[in-house]
Amino acid sequence: MHKGESIISIAITAILVLIVLAIQKQWSPATFESMASSAEDFVLTRTGLKGRIPDLPGYERVKTFLLGSYRAALYRAVPAPLIFAKYRFLVFDSNGHALFSVDSVEASTTPWTKLYDFAGTHGSPNPRTGGYPVYSRDLTGDGRPDALLGEYSGGDRCCTTVTVLEIGQDKVSTIAQIRGVDGMPFDGLEVRSLARGRGRQLVVHRPYQTVCGAHADAADVISIYGFANGKFVLETSRFSFYLGQVLQQDLAKWKQPRNRSLHLLQTLATDYAASGQANAGEQFFQTNLPLFSAQLQSNGVAPETCTQNLAALVGSLFPASPHT
Repeated sequence: MHKGESIISIAITAILVLIVLAIQKQWSPATFESMASSAEDFVLTRTGLKGRIPDLPGYERVKTFLLGSYRAALYRAVPAPLIFAKYRFLVFDSNGHALFSVDSVEASTTPWTKLYDFAGTHGSPNPRTGGYPVYSRDLTGDGRPDALLGEYSGGDRCCTTVTVLEIGQDKVSTIAQIRGVDGMPFDGLEVRSLARGRGRQLVVHRPYQTVCGAHADAADVISIYGFANGKFVLETSRFSFYLGQVLQQDLAKWKQPRNRSLHLLQTLATDYAASGQANAGEQFFQTNLPLFSAQLQSNGVAPETCTQNLAALVGSLFPASPHT
């Protein structure tokens, strides 16, 4: 069946459902909008062919994903406005029943919502490998597959919200929702194995801007989420060895003059604090801040003001950090 014929068939089915159920007075909602929503649910949950991703009335299918025995799809409302459009992401079982749904508003031409590709690079497909994408993997260590959904979140800590989905035998459950992840999906997310026998950890990068500079100068602050008691929770302090490695890696970058920037300097100050060396980080920052005096002057920021604002940020992020 051609795509056009399939859409027409689904539309006719929805209209027939509206008419039949309206005659039988099985719907309590009085508005046509509510009735149409019920019809949409009927079409999604009753008419999907086995193994096939259903059409969604009022939407066009933009992208499809394979999640083991499940299927997922991203739909865009039609007609789509020029700049932003309404999207809907759904996960279906093999019978076309919708198990998970989330709505978003994103760019009309290029949507941001996508699933993390474990076979790719930083969660995105790698065209050089030529292999198939892998959208599910056991992240918790319980033997069940999981998936990572990245969505545009917006705001001053733009731009991604990461939702961790557990793929069960007959349901899809949300076991974490991590907001404020840096960049587009999945620029600010790393999936790592930092603890033996504890599944995978999610290393999240968030930008924290100060008065010292623009968003590009913001400190890159790491948070680490691990699986405990049925969900992913913040466990950054448990991985001090890894935080120490990050500090050493950033110090190695700083040794190369071409890498020195206000962004890296502020990042190093927070790296020190995350490793329990807040005083050492403050001293390092004050010692090297004169390198950027011209930039601060251009921004109209006094060095003392910059130092105080960064110290306030470090204190709010790491209030219990021991000073050495």
